[in-house]
Amino acid sequence: MRSADVIVGPLGIVLAHAMMGEVTPKIACAVAECAAPKCLLPLSQENVAIVGVADDPLPHLVDELVDVRLKDLL
Repeated sequence: MRSADVIVGPLGIVLAHAMMGEVTPKIACAVAECAAPKCLLPLSQENVAIVGVADDPLPHLVDELVDVRLKDLL
């Protein structure tokens, strides 16, 4: 994580014990503490609701991520 240029993943990567327990507290902490910009997709199988975020399908979210967010970061 220390040398990452950007972190891309679902919101669960910053939530300890998320993704069916696969995200350990150390992983969530490492992602959250990393200085790199984070592009988190509001995909949630967790018991977390993200208020104010449109319920767009995954392909639309990925298009925005690539065309808008990553374009500005790279």
